[in-house]
Amino acid sequence: MQVIKTPRGISFFKRILAAHLILSSAWPSAGFVYAAGPVPSSITGDVSVQGESAALQNLGRAVQSPDARSANLPLRNAPLSQPSFVLPDMGDPGGDSLSRMDEKKYGEMIMRQIRPDADYSNDLPIYDYLNQMERRLLQAAKRLQLGGANEQGSGAYSFEVFAVKDSSINAFALPGGFIGFHTGLLVSAETDSEVASVMGHETGHVLQRHLARQMGRQTTNTMIALAGILLGALAASRNPGAASGLMQGGQAVAINNQLSYSRDAEREADRIGFQILAESGYDVNGAPGFFQRLQKATGIMDNGVPSYVRTHPLTTDRIADMQDRARNIANRNVPTAVEFYFIKARARMEQSASSSQMYDLKNTFEGLSKQATPGKQMEGLYGLALVALKQGKFDQASSYLQQARNLANSVSAPGSPILCQSLSLDITASELALARGKGDEALQIAQVTLKAFPQSYAAGAAMMNAYLKLGRTNDAITWLKARTRLQPNEVVWWSMLSNAYDQAKNVPLRHYALGEKYALEGAWPSAIEQLKIARSSGGADFYQASSIDARLREMQKQYQEELKEQGKNMPS
Repeated sequence: MQVIKTPRGISFFKRILAAHLILSSAWPSAGFVYAAGPVPSSITGDVSVQGESAALQNLGRAVQSPDARSANLPLRNAPLSQPSFVLPDMGDPGGDSLSRMDEKKYGEMIMRQIRPDADYSNDLPIYDYLNQMERRLLQAAKRLQLGGANEQGSGAYSFEVFAVKDSSINAFALPGGFIGFHTGLLVSAETDSEVASVMGHETGHVLQRHLARQMGRQTTNTMIALAGILLGALAASRNPGAASGLMQGGQAVAINNQLSYSRDAEREADRIGFQILAESGYDVNGAPGFFQRLQKATGIMDNGVPSYVRTHPLTTDRIADMQDRARNIANRNVPTAVEFYFIKARARMEQSASSSQMYDLKNTFEGLSKQATPGKQMEGLYGLALVALKQGKFDQASSYLQQARNLANSVSAPGSPILCQSLSLDITASELALARGKGDEALQIAQVTLKAFPQSYAAGAAMMNAYLKLGRTNDAITWLKARTRLQPNEVVWWSMLSNAYDQAKNVPLRHYALGEKYALEGAWPSAIEQLKIARSSGGADFYQASSIDARLREMQKQYQEELKEQGKNMPS
């Protein structure tokens, strides 16, 4: 899929590190993250920040130590009876908490900084997989009537899960219901229940409003200044070596003062996540199994790790607590969905898809395709299909794709030739047909896939790509206009709508759509400039021109408000 990207500026991890350092020194919490792997040297010394701040610590327990760094699932049988423990709803502390509206506002501000980054994954099947899983978990949370899950109206979170292209094992929650997963976590997981256990944990942090409760204890002025502080740190991250003093001094002090609350918050998120996991039908052994392997792989408890890392949630006590709860659930067979293995292959591609890495990646997939277990074979075969498609070897791609499909058929539907449809396989089949010049076939596959997965972004984008390739521009514009009305905060639809208007030679509306895309990425000057071009280019009818004018005023007002919060003036 072709998506317009802004030029890469500060790397994603510099953004995350900057945000983490700022927010870890202002609010008393140690953050909520799974993390493993070494800190890359490129991010450990180029952030300069002044003053105290901290709401994104969950972005990177990974960066708190020099030794630690940073879909469509079938419904399962209803879980068996669970132990009757009831947790208090700690998610609504009244006046001491940041409001839900403000929490979402700050979360969206942060996301506008993350979305344009090159390390933000635009792989739509991965996005679909993660968000379908989150919807399933949220439905379970609603059935359990957990605090915040059934919130209605403006107070309801719009959960969104996105992927970050990095091989470290990490996941984090942002204010307002945004949850990030590193591709390394997807690759290292052995079952979809392990992925769901991490997501359930992060969902627990959101539902219990751990971030909002910490942020809400600050003064109103501090909260209003959050976006400005964050942006200032991102700009300062261009200064190499400036972060070392903060890393060694202020952050360690802040963390030492935060450990008690961190442990409480993590236990609470564990328990909430466990309830959600069990109710949604995943394997409750996913969490302790994943943590045990993670602990063994990272050696997080070894001597030499700073003391505050030792008291982080990845401890033997925490694992034992998870195992105890799992023992109270009757054993059940929870098979892993075939889609999980295809998503693992896509995650490997995302985190190491440069031309120089293709040779090693191909060898990895070839090795997996020869493993004894069907899951690894499917991952390997599908990965080989993706590599071949990327290299333009379409016959090879078709052969590997068919082998992956045949194997998935044989393992997922015993006694039946019919496979529960795989989104990833079908999206790749559509992309392959389009690459071979078979636009009608690509469109047909995409349409069938979208009918099977109506909430899929990947299927919608595949259909749009086929429409545009076939010259059916009006069909693409009609669908995308409807979709942008339903999902106005999705960059992918505005980007594709801009391309469609460009193909239709509709200059004003092309720039209008491009302006909306830039606005969602926080590039306010570029967004305003695009709408000014749209207004002055001519060709728009009265209604369109009026809409452009109204939207331009809205953007200018929002940009001015954000600058005011940052203590800046709007440029003339």
